Amino acid sequence: MSEATKSANNAPLVSRTAARGAFGDALRLYVGRGRRYTVKQLSNGSGVADRVIECALCDPESHDYRQPDMGAQLSLIQFIGPEFTTEWLKMAGQGAFWLPDLDDTPPGEMAADLSDGAAAVVRRALDGELCPEDRRQLRPVGRRLISLGAQLAA
Repeated sequence: MSEATKSANNAPLVSRTAARGAFGDALRLYVGRGRRYTVKQLSNGSGVADRVIECALCDPESHDYRQPDMGAQLSLIQFIGPEFTTEWLKMAGQGAFWLPDLDDTPPGEMAADLSDGAAAVVRRALDGELCPEDRRQLRPVGRRLISLGAQLAA
């Protein structure tokens, strides 16, 4: 049996059911009574029909569950933002962040921000360790550096 034939029998790293469940779990953190958005607000903001959102909120094992198509998923992701996307992608060991337009930050300002971020890390690491307080202080610095790096990569 060739390697190509064997690989077709491998199981995916993430099951379809797990992926659907994670999307619904993340969606339920942001949508519903007492949450950031109602179904109607999310529908109006994302352009995705109320019923599509309601079906996506159901448990994947429910007969009412319907997976939103890729366009609807991306519209929901874009409207809710990277915190939602990160919640969903945690199962794949990944996260998300806003990717700003290249025109948002002038190159000189971007270089200065990268230098400031690097300097903040160096100052915290001078003693050879990062204590819990250092880590807490560096979280926003890290997020900003990741965003700037993604902007450069784009």
